[in-house]
Amino acid sequence: MNDPVLLYAASAALACVLLLGALEKLRDMAGFAAAVSAYRLLPEGWSRAFAWTYALAETAAGVLLLAPSSQPEGAALALLLLAAATAALAFNLLRGHRDIDCGCGGAGRRGQGAGLSWWLVLRNAVLALWAAPALLAVADGSRGLQWVDAAAVFGLAMSAVGLYFTANHLLASHLKLRNL
Repeated sequence: MNDPVLLYAASAALACVLLLGALEKLRDMAGFAAAVSAYRLLPEGWSRAFAWTYALAETAAGVLLLAPSSQPEGAALALLLLAAATAALAFNLLRGHRDIDCGCGGAGRRGQGAGLSWWLVLRNAVLALWAAPALLAVADGSRGLQWVDAAAVFGLAMSAVGLYFTANHLLASHLKLRNL
């Protein structure tokens, strides 16, 4: 990769999504722990500890993605978190458990009764694609960022985050309409 702008923009966008998601979870840890429990994948009593671990790992992944020197580690942690969440989603969808809170947090999600869908699995796959460039980044002689690149990185990252939240709102609306 000769131009690092897309790498940094994807990392920054994913960092924003992870940090905002972690903030939502930490603001309502009881609600997130209840969502984890509703998945019925962990032994009884483990949901709260898992919820705290997941939210703190999500925070760590977001922070690591923001620093160029730690982007590969942040991307690896983000992919691990996305894999765990996606596996839990898919497992419950295959069991027919659609009417539970996804635990995603954010506007239009928690406590809204939107439920689970395969669209959430697809959304997580797109987020994993955002992490892939940082995970695969190696010192390949790429040029460093120039000061003018900052505007492009910021604009691309904020556009990606805006598209992510727009897609989440559309998904939540679709799922609510499906349940009517």
